[in-house]
Amino acid sequence: MSDEGWRADGRVTEVLDEAAVLHVAVAARSGPHVTPAVFDRDGGRLWFVTPRRSLKARVIARRRTVGGLARLGNRSVLIGGRARIVDPFTARGVFSPGGLLDLPLAAAGYLARNDRHFVGTLRDHEAPTLALSRVLVQIDIRRLALLEGPAVVGQWGRWPATDVLLHGAPPPVPAPDLTALPAGLRLLFGDDATVVLGWQTLAGEPLALPARWHGAHGAADAAVETSAAAVILAGGTSAGPACVTAERSGHRLNTKRGVILRGDGHARRDGALAQVTLDADRLTWWTGEERHSLAARRSRPTTGANWPERP
Repeated sequence: MSDEGWRADGRVTEVLDEAAVLHVAVAARSGPHVTPAVFDRDGGRLWFVTPRRSLKARVIARRRTVGGLARLGNRSVLIGGRARIVDPFTARGVFSPGGLLDLPLAAAGYLARNDRHFVGTLRDHEAPTLALSRVLVQIDIRRLALLEGPAVVGQWGRWPATDVLLHGAPPPVPAPDLTALPAGLRLLFGDDATVVLGWQTLAGEPLALPARWHGAHGAADAAVETSAAAVILAGGTSAGPACVTAERSGHRLNTKRGVILRGDGHARRDGALAQVTLDADRLTWWTGEERHSLAARRSRPTTGANWPERP
């Protein structure tokens, strides 16, 4: 797409240039998968770094369509694009259009913007092979939308704009049992907590949507609230595989932590908002580079649920 329109809008460029992280959505076999990454913008492209064995890297290697979300205050930028791996150590993607010429400037810009993250990762990474364990990912932005609160106030590129959202209340589901999480991670799911909803379009393309979690830990049920206008603009479904990502990240590697709930989602339109319930069947969390994943259990009125061993 031509990026002249959104690049001339200071509201969009401010979000992309000042947001702490980019939430990247990929279409894994189990459904949308959303995780944060520090990033940089180079013209109409975005760059981030990910472990070469990460799920993001493995999915992008076989399916390049990605979604993205950057947030700054009350504003959000919703992105749809095509990603590719750029790996200087194997030359993968280096000689693609824009790869060899853009790589030095992109790397310099990325390091300048994220220098504190880079230094913090170097200090906390146990192995001396940090550079070898990472790959660069380039996202060519194909479409972009600007949100202020739940309202879409600008859009560029081709969006499906298909309204298939049902109205009313989504089917209630029991809240996931979060007792297996470390106490600090359970706090990420406080009532009205800021989260990211991983959703998909009718064509199966992944979306990362700004959302809020309603239902404090221990509640009998919980729901996610997102922008109905954004779901409609992207052609989001009323039901399908989904995820909810809650995370907080500092500059040090060992301060990066988060949780992903995955399962079947149901969305219904309620005025300017879409109410979403998630019947979680998988729970994944990370602290630094340590990750754990296990089957989700539903909340029970009694404590002491019997969880499987950590992998």
